[in-house]
Amino acid sequence: MIDDESPGLGLDLPEVPPKPATAAPYRVLARKYRPQSFGALIGQDAMVTTLGNAIARGRIAHAFLLTGVRGVGKTSTARLVAKALNCVGPDGQGEPTIDPCGLCEPCVAIAEGRYIDVIEMDAASHTGVDDVREIIEAVRYAAVSARYKIYIIDEVHMLSKNAFNALLKTLEEPPDHVMFVLATTEAHKVLPTIVSRTQRFDFRRITAEVLEQHLGNVAKLESIEIDQEALAFLARHAEGSARDALSALDQLASFGGPIKLDQAEELLGKRAEDSFFEIFDAIAAGDVGAVFRSIQSFVAQGRDLRQLAFDALEHTRSLLLLKSAPDAEHLLAVPPEDHPRLLSQAESLTGAALLRTLDLLGKAIIEMRNAPNHRLLLEVALVRAAAPDTDPSPNGLLGRIERLERRIGISGPAPSGATPGAIPQTSTPAAAPRAPASSPSRAAETEVNGSQTSTSEQSPSAPDHSATPAADPATTAKEPASKPAEAPVPQAEAPPTPLVEGAVGFGHVRDAWAATLKETNKTSKRIGAFLHSSRPVSMDGELLTVEVQSDFHAQAMNELRNKEVLAEALHAALGVRPQLRFVERGKDAVAEEATPHAVDSIAEFEDAQPIEGGEHDPFELVKKGLGAEVVEERGAT
Repeated sequence: MIDDESPGLGLDLPEVPPKPATAAPYRVLARKYRPQSFGALIGQDAMVTTLGNAIARGRIAHAFLLTGVRGVGKTSTARLVAKALNCVGPDGQGEPTIDPCGLCEPCVAIAEGRYIDVIEMDAASHTGVDDVREIIEAVRYAAVSARYKIYIIDEVHMLSKNAFNALLKTLEEPPDHVMFVLATTEAHKVLPTIVSRTQRFDFRRITAEVLEQHLGNVAKLESIEIDQEALAFLARHAEGSARDALSALDQLASFGGPIKLDQAEELLGKRAEDSFFEIFDAIAAGDVGAVFRSIQSFVAQGRDLRQLAFDALEHTRSLLLLKSAPDAEHLLAVPPEDHPRLLSQAESLTGAALLRTLDLLGKAIIEMRNAPNHRLLLEVALVRAAAPDTDPSPNGLLGRIERLERRIGISGPAPSGATPGAIPQTSTPAAAPRAPASSPSRAAETEVNGSQTSTSEQSPSAPDHSATPAADPATTAKEPASKPAEAPVPQAEAPPTPLVEGAVGFGHVRDAWAATLKETNKTSKRIGAFLHSSRPVSMDGELLTVEVQSDFHAQAMNELRNKEVLAEALHAALGVRPQLRFVERGKDAVAEEATPHAVDSIAEFEDAQPIEGGEHDPFELVKKGLGAEVVEERGAT
């Protein structure tokens, strides 16, 4: 034993100052401002009203299921229910109330998490049957000091199937003094047999406006200086979660001084939904470079790229939903403030493009399971969605055809995000004065060519006398006398009504004939055999003439029921139902020549000027989009 008085130690220890009294540990804002009453619970008014009326009328269910995204108040509500049912008031004689006093022993103990009759269990760490058996054994005993023994099971979807089944009977018929409050972020994983035994409350995402106001109040109470723009950014970044918003505010408070918007963006990064809007704007515009830049911003933030692909898939689903059913906004799993922007973006993309993007992203997610480079697979999928010419699959070919049709005006006007310079559709009123305007040039062509005269030199509204090689003078002299008995001159000069205003002509019918025959074969193999080796030869207004192999085939196809089958096939391929006439091959000399209207359509197509350079010429677009080459050029003579 060493004597403190003995010399030889040689130690000159400094005097240790007394240890100051320990300060209270810091509590993060998300815990400090957790709602302690139903009035402090923001964004869930419908649920608060329902629960308040149930408690006031004594209609209290034995089990509740609280569902919703993270940080919207599910666990806080479970504790508030426990306080409301067990509050005894300051005098100890209180009854269950929607406004617990917060001063009595049950209220204080529940708020501090130490009340013996309120048992909280995390199902993520207690997933087995044995954990549920402990609950089943404990519910048989009465509460120690409370009116109700309340079991709060958080993340209940993590229970195993056997654990769920073990809980079924107790959950259906618990003792009168026992209540269950189940909370989950993934309600679809809870067994239907469990859901049917509870009253379900779905918690909504808190709107950005409500979150912004709440964050402003907390910032004032905590003396945090922050700009209004930064507050709005925090509210949007939280995506409806009050806990996420308060955690972000707590994190930004460490900056010191007034918090600016650029500081908030630098610390928290860009909101994921905003980045998806940029990616799909790039897809709509065909901007491959913007796609790469957007993915790089995600990589810089350290985001998991496979989860990013899942989120992009969900964004595509939201766009497709709004594209197909604009009035179904309530089915979207996004904050309400994003709905207008989603609707605007859905209008810039076609349904076919969205379905193709879904297919590309789905395949990329499957390939990511075993691939080491997730970034490359995601970039390839989004680049192919933005530029169909880089996609060698049949879906990529359909995407190129769709863009090509939009440019030359076959499938209607292009969306707002389409390539500028698309050829607009020509309506009937604009086409009416065209025939007289082209007549002088054709007359001059007649003078140059001498006696050569074709049907294209006539006005589209003039009677067809081109079948005879030479006009009879007597017939010509009689024609003026017969014209007054016909329709008035202004109506006679009007061009025939096209099948669809400026959209479908004889060239379109001829190009889509193979697809039409395929549709016909789906309906009737017999009629498909009648039309074998058939081809359209002319179109006069609404009358389409089709050449078939023999007179037998012509007579068969001229029957009304057979015509209707082909008309339906044309409607499926082109969206039109013309009148039909069938002729035997080589028997109709007039049909071999182009009718005045067909020649006029060809002349209009030949006279069409490319828009802003040759890259928008319809012929060049067809050649480039389909990889075709010109074999033979035919024009009006």
